[in-house]
Amino acid sequence: MLPALPGSLRRVVARNRIILALIALVIGAIVGGASVLFHYCIEAWTWVMTGYTDYPPHAGAPHGTWGFPSWFIIVVPVISGLIYGPLIQRFAPSARGHGVPEVMLAVARQGGRIPGRVALVKIIGSALTLGGGGSVGREGPIVQVGASLGSWISSTLNLPRRRVILFAGCGSAAGIAATFNAPLAGACFAMEVILGGLSATTFSYVLFASVAASVVSHALLGDHPAVELPHNLSLAAAGDLWWVVAVAIIAGLAGLGFAKFLYVIEDAVDRLYRWPEWARPALGSLLLGLGLWAFPVMYGAGGSVQVDTLSGTYGIGALLALCVGRAIFTAYTIAIGGSGGVFAPSLAIGATAGMAVGLVVSPLSASDAAVYGVIGMGAAFAAAARAPLTAALIIVEMTGQYSLILPMLLAVAVATGMSRYLTSTTIYTEKLLRRGDTLRDPVEHTVMGRRTAGQLMHPVPPLLSAESTIDEAVRAFNDVPDTSLPVIRRDQFLGSVTRLALMRASTTPDAETTTVGDLDLITDCVAPDTLPSRFLGVMEATPLRAVPVVNAERRVVGVLRIRDLVQLLYDEQHRALHAGDEVTSWGQRMQQRFHEGAWRPHWPGRHQE
Repeated sequence: MLPALPGSLRRVVARNRIILALIALVIGAIVGGASVLFHYCIEAWTWVMTGYTDYPPHAGAPHGTWGFPSWFIIVVPVISGLIYGPLIQRFAPSARGHGVPEVMLAVARQGGRIPGRVALVKIIGSALTLGGGGSVGREGPIVQVGASLGSWISSTLNLPRRRVILFAGCGSAAGIAATFNAPLAGACFAMEVILGGLSATTFSYVLFASVAASVVSHALLGDHPAVELPHNLSLAAAGDLWWVVAVAIIAGLAGLGFAKFLYVIEDAVDRLYRWPEWARPALGSLLLGLGLWAFPVMYGAGGSVQVDTLSGTYGIGALLALCVGRAIFTAYTIAIGGSGGVFAPSLAIGATAGMAVGLVVSPLSASDAAVYGVIGMGAAFAAAARAPLTAALIIVEMTGQYSLILPMLLAVAVATGMSRYLTSTTIYTEKLLRRGDTLRDPVEHTVMGRRTAGQLMHPVPPLLSAESTIDEAVRAFNDVPDTSLPVIRRDQFLGSVTRLALMRASTTPDAETTTVGDLDLITDCVAPDTLPSRFLGVMEATPLRAVPVVNAERRVVGVLRIRDLVQLLYDEQHRALHAGDEVTSWGQRMQQRFHEGAWRPHWPGRHQE
């Protein structure tokens, strides 16, 4: 267990860029090690279940070690589901599914805080899902694992909220970098998808983590592309860019269709399933096992199938079957509670769609059909996730086809634009929106945000009884600075009376017999859960400078004062200005010290002014 930093040291660490860079490097190295562990866990469980570390090349064969007949593949997902279903349900329900939306929500809404146990549960659950035949990817799990480790380390060190968010992003970038041998794409993924913005300072920390994770991965697994193609590819003629646009549209539509189909299947399974959640993966896996028996190349993430696709092994009919099959198997695996990502499946769908188009246009194109398959991978992911920079870079880094960067950028631009035109959500944000969660709320960037009246109110002021005389009420005002006070009868709010109303009433002939309850009271009030958009309107429409906060039982529980809200506005402005003054560099500080005379030479015999 890491020791929590004391307050003074915590502030030093949070502001020192060198220390923050070192923490990013450490997080990257740890996540890189976790990625290697995840890799071997998947291979180990695949070997236990099938006798091979990669089953699709041996599809339909008996168990490679124990000799079980080929039908044993039916019970493999069931055995895995019996283990990871209760494990996830008991220790980390957020580890179910593809993981990236949960990380996005934690960064946007929960200060980047993700329990450390999520990393361990996610590694085990996802390894069991993938090794047990689930047709999902490794990207979602390793992003959640990396973010969980980054969040846990920074939270344990007691770092501020913004640093916890930063290091959660660093962890997710490191996971992508180590898993797919794509350090630059990992950093871009963290900035585009997880952190949701680009900052030069933040990007440097994320790059440190990505590089450290890649170094660890290279040392333990070797330095080679995640998708090794038999030969280098290039766009043979500028005129083929028109075919690139066509592939971007078709593969982009395939990726977008997959993103929507994913949740259609999830809705269908949710409506049909009526038993305990811990048993859902095991019971649902029986149908998954039957599907794998009939279509065994859908086993696991399918990296070798993707290489065969881009190598020209399959014809157009087989490519279309692989495209549709991958969408169905992935959607169903996630719908029954499997733990895995949607990145690799979207790439597989894009590769098959792009390759099919490449084979169709090959008589008219000077470029290899595999060029369009690789471009289709990027277009499908760009349309589904709407992360164009990540989509372009990660495909190039994964395949090592750096000569395709120009057509890839064109394809992801077309696919992203088309996706934005056709839908308002991505494959990640759709899941959150369906649960009622939002990542970007413009209201939160205002001074008061979504703080309720109950959160902003001042304690209950002196209350006036409706039976109080005018003189008693005037004396009550002498002890408070307020210009109005709430009036109650039997503890229930009647309205508010102002100093001016009391002064006028005191000058009438019947002032001695008049009570506060006899006056015309201002009945405006707000409930404790009222949002600023509502209570500010009430405060603007009433002459009161302090509006009572009244609960459902009509009891006064506080008061909203205009001067308190102005003080809040001042504090926020002052804090923002102070934060801006704190952002300095080492060079600026040294220059300031020089101008202040700290480094001026003191010659012997010369008097100092």
